[in-house]
Amino acid sequence: MERIQICAIILLTILEFTTSTSELKFYILEEQNEGTYIGSLKNESLASPPFLYNLLPPSIYFHLDKQTGDLYTTAYKLDREYLCPQDILNQCMVEIDVFVSSQEHAEIAKIKIFILDINDHAPFFTDKIIELAVQEDAAVGTIFPIDHSASDPDAGQNSVLIYHLNSTDDVFVLGNNSQLLSFTLQQPLNHESKSEYYMDLIVTDKGLPPLSASALIIVKIMDVNDNCPVFLTSNISINLPRNTSINSTVAKLEAVDDDTGENSIIQYIYSNRVPVESQKLFYLESTTGIIRLAEFIHDDTPNNHKLKVLAIGPGCVPAVATVTLVIQEFKRKKPKMEFRLIATQEEEGVSVEEDVPINTIIAILEIRDPDYSILRPVYINGTIPFSLRVSENSPDTYLLLTSGILDFELKQKYKIQVLGNATFDNLIVYQASLNVKLEDVNDNAPQFSQSVLEASIEENNNPGAVILTLSAFDKDSESNGDISYSFGGELPMEFSIDASNGILAATVSFDREKVTSYTLIVVASDHGSPAKNSSCTVIITILDENDNAPIFLTNELTFYVPENLPRQGKVGILNVKDADFGVNGEISVSILNTTLLFSVDQNIIILEDYLDYESEYKYDLWIEALDKGNPPLSTTVKVIIMVLDMNDNAPLFLLPESNFSYVLVPPDTSKGSPVTKVHAVDYDAGMNGAVRYSGFGEVGPHSDLFTIDNITGNITLKESTTGHHCGLYHFLVKASDQGYPKALSTIVRINILLNHSISNRSYLESIIMAKTEVPTENQAILLSPCKQYHKMAQFSWSLNALIFLGIVILCILFCGTGTLMLFCRRKGNAKRRKKADVQIPLKLNADYWNNIK
Repeated sequence: MERIQICAIILLTILEFTTSTSELKFYILEEQNEGTYIGSLKNESLASPPFLYNLLPPSIYFHLDKQTGDLYTTAYKLDREYLCPQDILNQCMVEIDVFVSSQEHAEIAKIKIFILDINDHAPFFTDKIIELAVQEDAAVGTIFPIDHSASDPDAGQNSVLIYHLNSTDDVFVLGNNSQLLSFTLQQPLNHESKSEYYMDLIVTDKGLPPLSASALIIVKIMDVNDNCPVFLTSNISINLPRNTSINSTVAKLEAVDDDTGENSIIQYIYSNRVPVESQKLFYLESTTGIIRLAEFIHDDTPNNHKLKVLAIGPGCVPAVATVTLVIQEFKRKKPKMEFRLIATQEEEGVSVEEDVPINTIIAILEIRDPDYSILRPVYINGTIPFSLRVSENSPDTYLLLTSGILDFELKQKYKIQVLGNATFDNLIVYQASLNVKLEDVNDNAPQFSQSVLEASIEENNNPGAVILTLSAFDKDSESNGDISYSFGGELPMEFSIDASNGILAATVSFDREKVTSYTLIVVASDHGSPAKNSSCTVIITILDENDNAPIFLTNELTFYVPENLPRQGKVGILNVKDADFGVNGEISVSILNTTLLFSVDQNIIILEDYLDYESEYKYDLWIEALDKGNPPLSTTVKVIIMVLDMNDNAPLFLLPESNFSYVLVPPDTSKGSPVTKVHAVDYDAGMNGAVRYSGFGEVGPHSDLFTIDNITGNITLKESTTGHHCGLYHFLVKASDQGYPKALSTIVRINILLNHSISNRSYLESIIMAKTEVPTENQAILLSPCKQYHKMAQFSWSLNALIFLGIVILCILFCGTGTLMLFCRRKGNAKRRKKADVQIPLKLNADYWNNIK
């Protein structure tokens, strides 16, 4: 919103006032803190009176008070070296525009702000270490430029630099030329006395306060060939025995050259004046100056030799040395090599413990050889764990030391032979001998042949039975090698071990069925001091004996099996176990009593034939479990198999015997009087054999005359016969069991003749026999109304009594006959009873009954 106001003011100013431009200058030092006052536009009277001051555009380095026109620094410090990196004249300037406006006047002021330098940067050298090379023969006063000037990013006096050379000696001084940094040689140089000079070059600016920096100058003095070889000894006289051996060192000449590198290389040669015979007899090594005997000194070899040796250096006059040799006749004294014993002395030598450290001194060998008859160094014959070392005090004294690990168990004695070859004859060898006996220390622990041993013992053993004998071996000798045996860890109560011979025995009789194995730790300890030991793990397996017969879970097993279980069906699983192991625990199961109905396969009872609850509902089997031990053990169990009844039999009508029987009911029978009785049996058990009776079929126009008791099967008159016609009535009765999930039923037709008497029995039976199929409803073959019923009313009670008595007698006969038939049929074939035309003498159409159901 404020910017919009400024733009509006500028627009109005342009339209209504004349715009002018002024220029102002301000000065400020760099690196000032935030809020430092630079100057005020109001004091310059650019506008009268001022109204509003605005920077165009806003700057991060400057803050302008819009009301007073005062100009200040911000949090962004002014860094001259950053804003004007190319400024070296201290004229760094930043331009800004300020829009000044009032109600009467408006203008844009050009502000030039000069940023003045302060001494905020110290001078610096690009290289902190400056290396220079100067020949040692450089003349005094020679000027050497230094192309490593310092730099200072400040300006003006702050960037004016002054150099100073700080040196411990005044060999070099700093030059006076301000345009070129250099130093001047003040004193002569000598590489051989001093090869390097170290100086500090210090630079300081003229700022307030001044700042400085330094760099290390290393001046390396390069060598020139300004020295020649010089012999340390120029005249040498040597008396050489005639028996001196070939290649022996006769003399060693040494010349020195103070130069370095290639300038100091020296070559030794014979002078041309040395006879050729002498040069052949005495060989001169050109690089070392060593003179060696090159040939054997014969008897006719001259006794005096004068050798002139030249030492030649690059560009130098040779140095000369003279060696005078006199060959002397020599009478040798017999040399001696004797041992002075340091270790414990024995009759035949020294004794040393086997665990002494390497480089242990056991003896000192002294050589007495005034004539140098023994060639140095002497040596030990063979490869043994001993060595000779020359004493620092005397070349003829040797220290006899151990040089390897000594092991009493590998070797108990050593014979050390020190040999020295003769200097005058290669066939002569001098020797000294020393016997070294090793003393055993207890450095070996007893060892078992195996870290893990396995043993076994049969269960039911006698206490004290030996299981195994443990044996450990100790390489040490005497008491260090004597071994005792014991148990490690917790002491087992079931075992004992003989400490001296390692016999491991049982202290109890084992039962494998309780514990199958034991793990013991046996420790073998020697009698050394301190004693050492090792352990062995012994795993003892208890072997099985056939001491456990097979065991069934119970003494008597009962299985319940539905009678419709198919052949090869599983009757039950025999859970039998044998606590023994292996063959002793393998079990075979068999049936003892003979049966073709059941078999056993892999502890499972299998049904081999069909079951029939109605024929047999319980089977007793005697089953034997026999293990395969020697001798075998067995167990017998009684298995009861209970056959569960299934609803596989429909009710069977015993009364009436067929659909063609009939009963005579007089017309004067009163309501509720019994007419006849039906009786059916079901060979199933439980609810499957519970029979209930009911009427069946659709109720016809004349079918409501009779009713049946669903429990007893008694058929009675439902109402009086008055008003009904005499005739043959068909009453359908259904006998149903209570089986689950589906009940079975059988239907029978009751033929009831409502009449005073049977006048034509053959005709009646022909009508009944003509009905081979049971209709879907109760029917009646009606005759004329029973007129005789009223005329014979006075005899109705007597007739009814006779009829009832006859029915009772018939029922008793039928019940007896049915009961006798039931017991006879139970012994018959089950499949014959299940056929409809055999079980029920009703010739019914199967499709017809399926439709009815």
